[in-house]
This record gives sequence, C-alpha cells and structure tokens, in this order.
Amino acid sequence: MQPVFPRVAALAWAGLSLLLALHWFVELGMVGFPDGYVTPFTRATGPLLHILATACLGQGLYFLFRGLFGKGFAVRGLGLRVLIAAVLTVAPVLIVRNCPHSRTCSSAYEALTNTMMDDGAGG
Repeated sequence: MQPVFPRVAALAWAGLSLLLALHWFVELGMVGFPDGYVTPFTRATGPLLHILATACLGQGLYFLFRGLFGKGFAVRGLGLRVLIAAVLTVAPVLIVRNCPHSRTCSSAYEALTNTMMDDGAGG
C-alpha cells in the first residue's frame, strides 16, 4: 500500500494541471474575440502557447494515472517531478502571458523581432 500523501499530492497536481490546460485552451480559442483582431505578439506566441498547453495536459494525465495506478514513489521523487513539470510547462506560459506588461521582456521581444510590442492595449 502506497502512502496517502504522495498519492494525494500527485492527484492534486494532476487536477491543477488539467484545469490550467483547459483554461489555456479556452483562452487560446478566444483569441481575436469579439472583433477578430489578433495582435502580432499573439500571432507570434500562439504556437508556443499551444505546445505548452498540450504539454501541461500531458503532464496532468501523467500525474493522474501515476496517482491512481502508480506503484510506490517517494515524496522527494514526486516533489522533483512536480517541480520539473512546473518549470517546463507552467513557468514559460506565465512568462509569455506577462511579457507585454514587463519592460525587460518587451524590450527583448522588440530587439529579437525588430517590431514594436503590440498587445492590443490602448486606443
């Protein structure tokens, strides 16, 4: 019998990951609503965000099956897996989504793409 804490932690992370993936897919599906305008920044980051949302969905399913059917794993191993999953999927999405509001990130985007940051804000 596997200890309860790792199983509950794996299932909790799975639930959070699946909810985040669902939220991000809904957000990506609503791009351009209601007027159809899609900013150059959104167009440039859309494929990356789709890949990251798919990866978040995959890791959510992994932790779900691991929590339900997994055979013994240590708390330390689970914590390391959750940390790696968060760094590879959740952190990049948060960085990309908050880039238009960060002066450093906006400057880097403008330098790399040679275009002005247009996040659709303004008049």
